Amino acid sequence: MAVNIYRNESLIQVETHQTDSPRADQLIHQIRQKWAVLREKGYAGDYPVEILRSAAPTQPGGNGNGSSGADTKVVEVFRWRSAQDRVNAQNDPAYLEIESGITALSHTGTTKETYTQAIRGFNSNFPGVGGVELLKGVCSCLLSVDGLVENYPMSVKNGIVLMHRSPRMDLDGDGKNEMYLKILMHGGEIVQSALGPIRVEQNFARPNDGIVKSNGEGGSDFPGTAIWRVAWRIQTRLGPLLTDPNTPLIFGPANVGHYPPVGTHFHSPTGPVKLILETTGEAVGTLTPGELTAFDIVVTKDDEIFADILNTPPKDIFNILEAHAPRMHEYEERHVVVSA
Repeated sequence: MAVNIYRNESLIQVETHQTDSPRADQLIHQIRQKWAVLREKGYAGDYPVEILRSAAPTQPGGNGNGSSGADTKVVEVFRWRSAQDRVNAQNDPAYLEIESGITALSHTGTTKETYTQAIRGFNSNFPGVGGVELLKGVCSCLLSVDGLVENYPMSVKNGIVLMHRSPRMDLDGDGKNEMYLKILMHGGEIVQSALGPIRVEQNFARPNDGIVKSNGEGGSDFPGTAIWRVAWRIQTRLGPLLTDPNTPLIFGPANVGHYPPVGTHFHSPTGPVKLILETTGEAVGTLTPGELTAFDIVVTKDDEIFADILNTPPKDIFNILEAHAPRMHEYEERHVVVSA
């Protein structure tokens, strides 16, 4: 399946300012104020802003990087929330006032450029270092709660997954590399008329993880086969509902050609599972998992949040992969119909 590697069409703003060194801190202060206004007004997206400053001069007539002159260059990168928000900002007095102050401090003017963003990706092998990924995604399922809803097509479109990945290792000793993926936190929210606000969260008492196993073709880790297992705690007005603790929700396996697996669809082979009212232990409905898809990378931190204990997978994750891999193509034909 082809993956569109582009996102945020023409919404990435790169602005370059040049000023004399004594005024560089003042310029950066103004840019930080601008960023605060953009976020408070809802004009700028939730991606981290980058404010970059060139090296300070080390001697008269030099700026520390071999160039002549004592100018300091300041570059800012951020994302507009939408094209309309960019237009709205141009008519906002608070934004215009800060922009005027920035222009006054930038003696050569400001260069503004607009970009489309490309999704980051890895090469033909799993990363050689561990790391933490924050992804956005969507998960679909059918939800039934006795007397309230039946086969409600629940699609959690604003879901996030925070997970730790192991370095590339042959974890099971079969000569092919794997990456073990430990889910640290995941969840998302929707509103349903009968149940009110619904918050899908991770059941921390049960395993929530996954694994990507190399197919071992051509000396490269990719393509590989990936699978996930999760357990949910669903907040509703009835109270928390647990998916059957004895039946993990399986998504996949699926073929992956890159990591993170942005754009890969993980279809679930798990049939309806019981929903248990946490406060009483009573079965009050069922949940049928459908499809899990990661569609955006928020941030990647390689080895900056190191946790070696998370690199060792439980043996049963290999058993789950082995049990489901032969029927992968059959699972790909299964669809739980949920509106986009």
